[in-house]
Amino acid sequence: MKRLLRNIIWAIIIFILCAIPGDTLPTTPLINIPYFDKLVHFGMFFILGIFTISELNFQTRLKKWEIAVITILVAALYGGAIELLQQNFFVYRSGDYADFIADVLGAVAAVIVFAPLKKQKDLLLNRKPFVYFPFLKKILF
Repeated sequence: MKRLLRNIIWAIIIFILCAIPGDTLPTTPLINIPYFDKLVHFGMFFILGIFTISELNFQTRLKKWEIAVITILVAALYGGAIELLQQNFFVYRSGDYADFIADVLGAVAAVIVFAPLKKQKDLLLNRKPFVYFPFLKKILF
């Protein structure tokens, strides 16, 4: 249940960040980096992809390729829906195909790197101090 709640909270955070009116976004030198908004979309959907894969691995008996397809489809549908909302309903926002592509590429990257990241996390949790202090494993699960 904790993983599902994490996914829902992250999806809400993505929605809120994408719904902020464009004229109220802060102007900082960081935002003036070329394609910064594409990096943000990529990162948000990369995290969504990691969370989705983790949930599906834990809750289902699906094959790895099925989990990969579902993860990419979820990101594509959610990213596409947000771009449509930005184009048609959100104030001072516009839908962008490049943002949608960044969303999907973030999920694809998550599919590619999930297994190696999980392996490294598992190796880390079987080392000191985690072996001697099991509560630290619960924090990082």
